[in-house]
Amino acid sequence: MAKIKKKGKLYYSLQAFSSVPLLILGLVIMIFSFKTVQNAMYGQVHTELQNMTDMLISSYDMLYPGDYTLQGDVGYRLFKGEQDITSDYSVIDKFHENTGVEFTVFYEDTRILTTIRDEQGQRIVGTGANAKVMQEVFYGGSSRFYTNTTINNVHYFAYYAPLCNSDGTIVGMIYAGMPCAQVNRTVKATIFPILIISLCSIVVVCLVSSSYTRKILAALHKIRTFLAQIAAGNLNATLGQDVLSRNDELSEIGISALSMQRSLRNLLEQDTLTGLSNRRFGDQKLSEAQSQLMEKDVPYVLCIGDIDYFKSVNDTYGHECGDEVLKAVGKIMKKEMHGSGCVARWGGEEFLLIYEGATLSEAKAEAEAMLSRIRELKVPYEDNEVCITMTLGLAQASADIDINDLLKEADLMLYKGKKAGRNCVISE
Repeated sequence: MAKIKKKGKLYYSLQAFSSVPLLILGLVIMIFSFKTVQNAMYGQVHTELQNMTDMLISSYDMLYPGDYTLQGDVGYRLFKGEQDITSDYSVIDKFHENTGVEFTVFYEDTRILTTIRDEQGQRIVGTGANAKVMQEVFYGGSSRFYTNTTINNVHYFAYYAPLCNSDGTIVGMIYAGMPCAQVNRTVKATIFPILIISLCSIVVVCLVSSSYTRKILAALHKIRTFLAQIAAGNLNATLGQDVLSRNDELSEIGISALSMQRSLRNLLEQDTLTGLSNRRFGDQKLSEAQSQLMEKDVPYVLCIGDIDYFKSVNDTYGHECGDEVLKAVGKIMKKEMHGSGCVARWGGEEFLLIYEGATLSEAKAEAEAMLSRIRELKVPYEDNEVCITMTLGLAQASADIDINDLLKEADLMLYKGKKAGRNCVISE
């Protein structure tokens, strides 16, 4: 990223010719930019914490099937299905290590598992939930995002979600929190350079000719529109090359804005473990492929793949080994799918692949080649080499099959592959 230029003629001219109207204009733009970027960042924090909470709940459901129950006569223990998870911090500690987010599992209003520690470094288990949170989340039955929750004398951006059993009964809550100070530092670091440069640029524009003024104001308008689109959730917004090619402060604003856009897109569309696209982006690409099929008759093939006996890998070698397997498989898939379409982590050890512009036979041939590469894979972990296979189910898209039915068909093919002994590609 280009560095901001040192103070020069522009800066001193601004000091010499500044006036009250210019300061007022600068203040208005400063407030607008601050609120726009701040709302975008807060919205991103909300989305990230919500996604982390959903992933944590899904991880517990995947690892320990069954309902949450509290058992014991004297010392109570929290069970998930048949698994005692009272002191099992492997899941939330791994989430905390990978994301930097604090997590807590509540049973009713009591912290059973948490990554939050007191000043002595002890986990604050056994403490109670905030009364307002209990009323709105536990008794109200709906998730809530709070921008200033105090826990153990630390202020957090917090997201609480109800924890439900299979019958829909709410038995507790899941909490994900990010320190306010950390988020506010990011907001300030992103906003302040933009605001300072914007204000300087506006003052300079007011001192030059009217024609130059119109050009600068047009560039500012494009940047403002770009930031507003990002704040509204449009992460595919584009910023014109005429803004980025300027050799002045406005181009630096544009570069900073694009950098922020890329960061937000990575957080929303990328799976942090494998580096592949996440489910949200996979849904988006699937919708785009269906639109291309309907509007331009561009064919595509949908594939759902699943790592065989992945639970055995976790059970035998541990979840860290499982993570290494997922990353290794993701690397191969990303390489093999380059130029052919999109691959996304669909959930757990399941992947979604979209072969764009391909027939079923073409896609199957590519899938077979990819499976051969995966069969050759040996994932080193400690003193072991873990070998794995996958099962892939393919379905050809058509105009008379909607996306949900197509997903069901690919999933059925995957199921047939599993029943047929795994380690294969099934298309019909």
